[in-house]
Amino acid sequence: MPRYVDHDQRRADIIEAAKHILANGGAAELTIRSVAKRLGGSITLVTHFYPTRPELMRAVVSAVSESYDAELADLETGADASSRLRILLEWMLPLTDQGWVDESGRIQLLSQRGKDTTVEEFANAMDARMRELLRQHLEPLVPEDRVETYVDLLRVTANGIVLAAVEHHEDWPAKRQLAVLDEALTAFGLQ
Repeated sequence: MPRYVDHDQRRADIIEAAKHILANGGAAELTIRSVAKRLGGSITLVTHFYPTRPELMRAVVSAVSESYDAELADLETGADASSRLRILLEWMLPLTDQGWVDESGRIQLLSQRGKDTTVEEFANAMDARMRELLRQHLEPLVPEDRVETYVDLLRVTANGIVLAAVEHHEDWPAKRQLAVLDEALTAFGLQ
């Protein structure tokens, strides 16, 4: 009798393994074989769900994108406009070990821009989504003619903190990231 396999859980496990490989070894290390090895099985464990590397890459990109909206909505429930902005910005930072893995993987994935159309689509969609989220959160807080300037300021600030934290993980714990965020919000008149 065949063994029962929870297909949704298997897909989730494959995606998590792929994200871990991206974060720690870069896009070049992300292969079907490396994912199977991380999961402790044969390559058919992966190819049953994602027959090719491009399909695996698309699945990683899709999973990352889909998780963002649900996560953020839960965090912001009941918050006022200023608190919602703060929650969004903290959510954009790698404040936990999992956050570091996710952001490291995203940055590694971005290194493949121009080499993989799926990655290019992901990068463009994510930048547009992050900018739209910032815009939505800023509109109730700043004059209409300044919204785009503040979107740029906060996008660059968050990206800078993320990059520093990914490049120098031990030197940029959550406390330091949040201190820089506080200073930026104060300097921009948003706190």
